[in-house]
Amino acid sequence: MKKVFFKIVLGGMLGAVMMSCQPSGAATKTKPTVQEAIPNKAPTTIVLDASDFLEEIPRGHSITDAAALQVPWLFNNIALVLGTRSNYTLKVPVAEAGTYHLFVRSQGGKSSTFRIAINDKVIAEDVGNGPLAFKKAGAFELEKGTANVRIMRIENAPVLDVLVLTKNAAFKEEDLHPYELNEEVQVLKEYSIPDSTSAVKFGDVNGDGKTDFMVLTDNYNAHVFDHDGKALWHYQAPADSEKDEAPGVIWDLDQDGLAEVIHWRVVDGKEWLVAADGRTGEIKKKTEWPTTRPLPHNFYNHRIAVAKFGPGYPENLLVFTDIGGTITIANYNANLELVWKHTEARKKDHLGHYVYPVDIDNDGIDEVVAGSLVLNANGKELWNRFNTYYDNHDHVDAYSFADLDQDGQVELVAAHSEVGVAALKARTGELIWENMAEHTQRIETGHFLKGVPGPHIAVTARTYGNRSAGEPYLWGQVQWFDAKGNLLSKWPGNPLTGNPAFVKGDWKGKGQEELFWYKFRMNDAGKGELYFGESVYNMFDFMGGKAEEVITLDKNGLLKVYGYRQADNSEKAKKSLEYLRNKVVNHTYY
Repeated sequence: MKKVFFKIVLGGMLGAVMMSCQPSGAATKTKPTVQEAIPNKAPTTIVLDASDFLEEIPRGHSITDAAALQVPWLFNNIALVLGTRSNYTLKVPVAEAGTYHLFVRSQGGKSSTFRIAINDKVIAEDVGNGPLAFKKAGAFELEKGTANVRIMRIENAPVLDVLVLTKNAAFKEEDLHPYELNEEVQVLKEYSIPDSTSAVKFGDVNGDGKTDFMVLTDNYNAHVFDHDGKALWHYQAPADSEKDEAPGVIWDLDQDGLAEVIHWRVVDGKEWLVAADGRTGEIKKKTEWPTTRPLPHNFYNHRIAVAKFGPGYPENLLVFTDIGGTITIANYNANLELVWKHTEARKKDHLGHYVYPVDIDNDGIDEVVAGSLVLNANGKELWNRFNTYYDNHDHVDAYSFADLDQDGQVELVAAHSEVGVAALKARTGELIWENMAEHTQRIETGHFLKGVPGPHIAVTARTYGNRSAGEPYLWGQVQWFDAKGNLLSKWPGNPLTGNPAFVKGDWKGKGQEELFWYKFRMNDAGKGELYFGESVYNMFDFMGGKAEEVITLDKNGLLKVYGYRQADNSEKAKKSLEYLRNKVVNHTYY
């Protein structure tokens, strides 16, 4: 069920851009039955959005959003681009017999059309053949039970936003709003952020115990905001620094209760690693960036992570730089003094897209995992798999860390790009198992599925469209594996357009992790249920309660925080340093 949509718009207006950091102000599916009447929602109104048709979305069809269509609003911010003539059929429960009026919200070009059939009756006129519009398309006598809904006679890629079957003959477009979002979802925060966002990093810069954040843009600009969305300061990067996810973290290096913003800057024509006052942007400490080539150079994979290389407080910074031909992992202490540096002469991406500080031998001290290479806390190589994966195209896109065989030792579970999905012994790099999963791009592990012994592995299997033929380039599908590497299932039946990520966390605050992918909650059957209007980006305790919230990111300038409507957040739940470091600070979109 879906519930009333609430929107809370907070601050977040950006100050003027400054040159330096300064303060600033035929697919068949059954629709779930609606179990109860909800205020502002009639039980005799059936709303079908694009997500209801995704189970076996035909090949060549795709999903889209309001930004891509350049329209102000879509229902649940999702629509279907009907790219071929393949039909859809959906079995829809009807709670009460009577006359139902069909309304269709659609758009298309002059030659684009489709029609809707309810049971054996087809609407009299085409839809999807003009600008986005909500219009009445017909009336139908329906019996209590099940109605068959068919999308048919599709020509020239029309777009379907939403269908409404209702006894209310006067139903209007604005009457759709109470039906948006799943009933257990609410929007807790909404922030306007800069366009072309590359990454968002979180932490407490002003010591008030609330989550603040830094927005890093594609060209490495840094914008810092407090919890209420007030812009605190802004760093403007040179124009030639655009490439990939931007490097930065928010972490209290000097342990004074006020987290520093640690990121890349150019000062006097040179690259620097800086630790800045999180409230003002003023540089507190800086050291030369570890790149071995002067500007201009390529920026492929530049990342920063907080590591724990000794007892006590985690105070080391790992800086990962990939300029193509030279890839460096450098370790700095809390004073930004270089402790050690490991360099590989390899092509771009060969060590993947991120550096993972993770304790793989349970001694309380991190090791360093980067692609097919593992180092110890002193920078000494423990193992590599370059003999097998000698080509940079066979790199690890992302890792998840899990005890697959329940022996108390963590395994490395790899989204291994063209190789597929693989599990490795963390201490030796020995291959445990591997399986195909297209180009395996994203990965997550946990106990998510009903009736299948866990832990379970979910991967985003990426496929590529033919751009010369006008197809969207990136597509993704969830493929599920058991702990021994056996393929369990796929969802949806064909890939969806986009480059979606996973997030997982304690959504309800009851100690049970749940998995989210793209805009969907993955249920215990491994299938997606639409929950959000934007793509998931991160998940942690943003609000300071028992539950963890889902953060979504629209890179065109919108950050949202979604929460479980019934979450018990009456008591504040202080999180440990390791929670903050591993769950919040060291998050990567990969």
